[in-house]
Amino acid sequence: MDCEVKKLTGLIDEISTFFLKNDSNEMDIKIKKESNLSKVFLTIYNTKFSDEDIDDLRDILNIPRQCEVEGFYWELMGDDASGDELFLIGSMIDSAIVEKRENNLYIEIERKN
Repeated sequence: MDCEVKKLTGLIDEISTFFLKNDSNEMDIKIKKESNLSKVFLTIYNTKFSDEDIDDLRDILNIPRQCEVEGFYWELMGDDASGDELFLIGSMIDSAIVEKRENNLYIEIERKN
């Protein structure tokens, strides 16, 4: 399997696990893969996250991409329950849009290949 596909599916696994562990009971995930860009769209329904939690999530997911972190640690995703999974996701993506509309949380993640 292509290394880029493994990284993308690892990111999806990490972020969906994060929300399921944090009392989210319903979500949709859509993946759009292009030749040089992958996008992941998540909808978390009836979110219980506060506005402050959402601001923190937005900040963590929008840290600058860190290729050196990605190069060493992407294969370890899912192996540690330390709570640093969002930092790893943020360091492996190029941008994230995080919005709360009505009672749902919408996240769009972009990763350049």
